[in-house]
Amino acid sequence: MDLDRHPLAHLRHRHHWSMDDLARLLRDQSRRRGLRSGIDRNRIWLWETGGTTPSEESQSLLASVLDVPAAVVAQLGWPHWLPAFEQPAPFSPSGSRAALREVQVTRMDRRSFLVLSSSTLVEIAADWARVEPRHLSQALGGQRVDQELLQWLEQRSGELRTLAAGPHPQVSGLIDAHLNTAIDLITQDRYAPAVGRRLHAVAADLAHCAAWLRFDADRHADAQRHWQAAVHAAHQAGDRDLAAVALSDLAYQATWLSRPAEAVQVLEHARSRTHSPAARSLLDVRRARACAVLQDHHGTGRALASAETELERMHPQDTPPVVSWMSMADVSADAGRCWLDLGDPGRADAAIGAGLNELNPRRSRTKAVFLTYRAEGSLHGRDAAAAATDARTALDAALGSGAARCVDLVSALIHRLENRTEKPIVELREYARARLAG
Repeated sequence: MDLDRHPLAHLRHRHHWSMDDLARLLRDQSRRRGLRSGIDRNRIWLWETGGTTPSEESQSLLASVLDVPAAVVAQLGWPHWLPAFEQPAPFSPSGSRAALREVQVTRMDRRSFLVLSSSTLVEIAADWARVEPRHLSQALGGQRVDQELLQWLEQRSGELRTLAAGPHPQVSGLIDAHLNTAIDLITQDRYAPAVGRRLHAVAADLAHCAAWLRFDADRHADAQRHWQAAVHAAHQAGDRDLAAVALSDLAYQATWLSRPAEAVQVLEHARSRTHSPAARSLLDVRRARACAVLQDHHGTGRALASAETELERMHPQDTPPVVSWMSMADVSADAGRCWLDLGDPGRADAAIGAGLNELNPRRSRTKAVFLTYRAEGSLHGRDAAAAATDARTALDAALGSGAARCVDLVSALIHRLENRTEKPIVELREYARARLAG
């Protein structure tokens, strides 16, 4: 694959469309809507060379041709919504190595579709390499990975997972550096099978953390690649729970991007191979969320009941780190979001309130999301003062966490209140403008 080619050109080649073919498909789509379009091959060429950006109408036509939801187009922007790089790798050692190598190249960043080199990450890795120069240089030089280096990588992976849960912007570079080093060692394929499983476990853990940091930064395509890499690496490590959780993260992202039916299908497959009750509880909660968006009352209730049952079976000593944070707070608050989607704001308020009361105060990103949900519920109940208080606290928590996804969520809620004239809402808008401007 030519990584410098525009995503639209990748799509054309995958579908065997010439520029004239694609222009004709777009004109046909326009006619079905009762419109007239002058799109021709020259217009396609300008889009692919970066000469012009398609209008909203042209992007809507293209999204219809490619079967991409309008919400995804709005969320990701041009050209990042184009499904250009969805090429799943097989679950084999070589396929998993290919999936891991994918994350070593930063592609389709929100600011540019050009392929960026990994020189910055290599530089970070090189700086880190000097901490353990003998073992690392031997391994990267083609010698076998020794136990001391492997233990060092495993210890750092656990420490970085802990740091990633807090507001530490520098941790992203550290995680990427360690992940790149783990991938380099895996790619060289000079280790015993037991060592290989441990190396893949490290890579899976780091890729999973890196994916969440990108998701929180609204870098959805990049997050997706990292979650896919985590699934592959966890598979090679024999860690079914981590693979299932990474798949459930992809499902959660699909629901977030208004693709709940896809999420339900992913979760059905993921749950079938889990070992940990905490992992099954998490997957059940995410299934409930997707079912609620689909207005499936029965499916939502059944999934929430299962989530509670599985959580009661959870024993800390047998719970893998990837779901050690799972608690009744998460089940309660996400249940509240479900009831909100299903049109029961009173029940939603009680459930979200219970979740917030039990939530670990260190989880600022989760707090921001749950408060935004409760503020939305208060608006349904016509309680402007309560909605404004929760939205203000949610905005502070989101900004403090540094997660653009959370800031966007509460900002979107406040934007929907633009025409409201109640004093608490007016004061909230003024507060939000000042905070976001600063």
